[in-house]
Amino acid sequence: MKTINTLFIEDEKLLRTLFEDAIIGYKDEYAGYDFKPEAVPDMKTAMEYLDTKDAPDVIILDLRLPSGTVESYIETPEKENGFTILKKIRSDAKFRDVPVIVFTNLSDEQTERESRALGADAFLIKSEVLPVDLLGTITKLVK
Repeated sequence: MKTINTLFIEDEKLLRTLFEDAIIGYKDEYAGYDFKPEAVPDMKTAMEYLDTKDAPDVIILDLRLPSGTVESYIETPEKENGFTILKKIRSDAKFRDVPVIVFTNLSDEQTERESRALGADAFLIKSEVLPVDLLGTITKLVK
């Protein structure tokens, strides 16, 4: 059985809980996979994770994140926090090859183009996908 370690960078507790529940609820549809989720709620915690933890198998990244209290990023507009995290992921050898799914409600083409230009492997609109779709994207990217 393949364990998929996921890092879910998302500030909305309801979505984090829904994702974790979906892993349990849809587990039978993904026989051979065991999902191990970890979640962080803001930019500060995400940056600390990237500085101190081992790389997960996949990162699910919201773009609109609160800053937390990271002084050097406090002036960053909220929409840019996810882009800042994505840039850090792609510039760090430890995380460079980890697939990143941008998971956002920002549905404009410019946001998708910029996400992909910065290295996102997939771009999903929260309101347009079901949890099972997110799990399908995860398994496709980590094969």
